[in-house]
Amino acid sequence: MLEPIDAKTLIQGVVERIPAALAATAADDGVPATGLNVAVRKAVLDEFRTRTQFAGRLAEIDALLWAQPDHGGELVNGSLEDHLRQMRLRRVTEPEEGQFVVTEGEGDRFEVLRPAYVDELTGKVLLSGHLRRVPAGDSFVGEEE
Repeated sequence: MLEPIDAKTLIQGVVERIPAALAATAADDGVPATGLNVAVRKAVLDEFRTRTQFAGRLAEIDALLWAQPDHGGELVNGSLEDHLRQMRLRRVTEPEEGQFVVTEGEGDRFEVLRPAYVDELTGKVLLSGHLRRVPAGDSFVGEEE
């Protein structure tokens, strides 16, 4: 079972961003209450944007290592799986509609060339996976073992 996102860490990130957002807003808005609301909103959006950027980079790194014959080795793969789990990112290695792009090949079955990554907090695909069509008799070369 996945643990919920650490609210304390998220709130701390937002709180750290408020002074800079408030300073930027104070120059544009003379009404303190409105300025505070805008500053808090901006700080929250910036914190989530930072999380999304970090999650995207983590997915890209994991996808590059996953494409290696040994998936980056047991130690690296295990460490990245822990990071993905903590960030609430799901690595999808089975072809699912809407999460993969077919990049090449012909046939009725699919080979996973690169997994897809889904943000479990939002349900959005962070990084689309790549599939190759293969004839029905061929095995899934890219499939996890």
